[in-house]
Amino acid sequence: MDFDDTPEEAAFRVEARAFLDANARRKDASAGASRYGDTTEADIAASKAWQAKKADAGFACITWPEQWGGRGGTPMQQVIWSQEEAKYDVPQNVFLIGLGMCVPTMIAYAKPEQLERHVRPAVRGEEIWCQLFSEPAAGSDVAGLRTRAERQGDEWVVNGQKIWTSGAHYSDYGLLLARTDSAVPKHAGLTAFFIDMRSP
Repeated sequence: MDFDDTPEEAAFRVEARAFLDANARRKDASAGASRYGDTTEADIAASKAWQAKKADAGFACITWPEQWGGRGGTPMQQVIWSQEEAKYDVPQNVFLIGLGMCVPTMIAYAKPEQLERHVRPAVRGEEIWCQLFSEPAAGSDVAGLRTRAERQGDEWVVNGQKIWTSGAHYSDYGLLLARTDSAVPKHAGLTAFFIDMRSP
C-alpha cells in the first residue's frame, strides 16, 4: 500500500500548511500535552474565532458540500487537514459533536428551513451543538431511554432527565432523543428533536 500523497493531496497539504503557518503557532514538542480542564468563556470565544477563520478559508467541514459551507473535498483531504492542524497550537474544538454528529443528522433528515437556519452558522462556529441521549437508566442502551415528548397543540412538551452531556453548559442547541410512542417495541417509538438549550 502506498501512503504517499498523490500530487493533488500534496498540493492540498501545502495549502493547509500555508494557512496554518499564517494563522497559528506551531506546537512546542517539548511543552508536553495540551491542557485539559473546564472550558471557559475565553476558550469558547477563541474556538469560535478559529472555526470562523477556517470556514472563511475553506478548511471547516472539508468533505461537506459547498452548498452547506464545506469545501466539497475528499476524505483524504480531511485526514491531511487533521494531521497538519494537530501540529499547531489552536483552540480546543468545541464543535466536534455538533459538526461530527448533530448537524450531519440534520442535513440527512431535517426540513429545508431548518437547514437554512442552522447549518452554515454551525459550520462558521456561530452555533455549538450537543447530543442529549444518555439518561440515568439508559447510557449505552439508547433504546432504554425514558424521556418522553408529548404533543400539546402545536408544540411538543418534553419531560425527563439527560446526563453525561458533553458541552451542554455552553451549547446553543441540542439533538435530543425522546420517546414519543410507548405502545411499540423500545427500539421504535423514538423521535429526534432539535432543541434550544436555553429553553425552560
